[in-house]
Amino acid sequence: RAVTRGMRRSSVILVILVIFGGVAPAARAEPPQEDWTLWNNLYQRCLYNCGFDGCSRLGYKDVTYATGGCVEGCRNGGPKDGGAAPDFDLGMKLTGWTCQTDCKYRCMHTLQAIRGSEGLPPAKYYGKWSFTRVFGVQEIVSTLASLANMGVHLWFIPSVYGAARNRTSGAPTEATSAGPGSAFAGTWLVNAAINANAWLWSAVFHARDTRWTEFMDYTSANLLMFSALYCVLVRTFELDNRRSAGLFFAFFVWLASHVWMVNNPPDRSVESYRWEVNMRVMMTIAVAHWAIVLPWAYGCRLRRGGFGSGNRRRLSHPGRHSLALFAILWHLAALAEVFDFPPIWGYLDSHALWHCGTPHCIWLWYRFLKEDLRWDGVSATPKKDQ
Repeated sequence: RAVTRGMRRSSVILVILVIFGGVAPAARAEPPQEDWTLWNNLYQRCLYNCGFDGCSRLGYKDVTYATGGCVEGCRNGGPKDGGAAPDFDLGMKLTGWTCQTDCKYRCMHTLQAIRGSEGLPPAKYYGKWSFTRVFGVQEIVSTLASLANMGVHLWFIPSVYGAARNRTSGAPTEATSAGPGSAFAGTWLVNAAINANAWLWSAVFHARDTRWTEFMDYTSANLLMFSALYCVLVRTFELDNRRSAGLFFAFFVWLASHVWMVNNPPDRSVESYRWEVNMRVMMTIAVAHWAIVLPWAYGCRLRRGGFGSGNRRRLSHPGRHSLALFAILWHLAALAEVFDFPPIWGYLDSHALWHCGTPHCIWLWYRFLKEDLRWDGVSATPKKDQ
């Protein structure tokens, strides 16, 4: 049988997405090869000085470098309870800074000043670039961009909720007047809430990087990806409640196992283990997600006569182009991660650039979703099998 034009289009899009996913890990910038012994010793000395007198001062080649003034409340280790120093501003108190973490932050920038005087590029500390904090927020651009992404979801959630509620009550609305497609409104509503939650924790993590916020950011992102694949399977295969519940249980066990494995690596001395394992699983889920939903949207097998009938025929989803454009633009924005450049002016790095490029993509997703909720599975022009 000849492949239909719609299916060819979905195949091209899938190839593009696979190329995007393959280029990113291969092209990711490698850290410069340096002897870090000197810099590590300087950093540890700065931390010792800061813990003693609250000053992030370092002497290097007869020049004294320092970041900010001395924090009197951080002398001799700071408050005995390990909390914030009395002279911290409100923003630092609200975001949970302590004398120890503040010393780490200021010593990073002190070292950056020394490296700059030597003509050396910025370095990463604890696996991250040194950002300029604003009102206690570590990565202000990534935080605001994450909140913008969450805001788009929150803007559209009421309409999805209305579709789910009216589907349950049986009351038709303009959004669901064509309505059998709205049978999946509840599934999409849960998925929208999970997305909003993931972006909330992304904002919290970028505002203040701690072990707890990192765990919640990673776990919420994992939940988002697992939810996306689960919802696509339920939607494309039109699973009933019994099968959906069985699939949900399987995904729950899979997600719990993955989170446990990532947070309990066999070799805790290898910090990159968590990132590599998590990334491989997430990329596998992303490929499976698009490999299922794009061919379905461009030439899906639907029951003849609409949802709930017996035989099937090939139709194109009315929101297929919005879905395809969302997929391409989303992964194109994610390619910003490839460059991995230090923050411009201390604020905008490649990760922040990625988050800044995704809010408009989410609008395309809900444009597809609106068409899906109104679709009856009959009105689209059928594609003929050849």
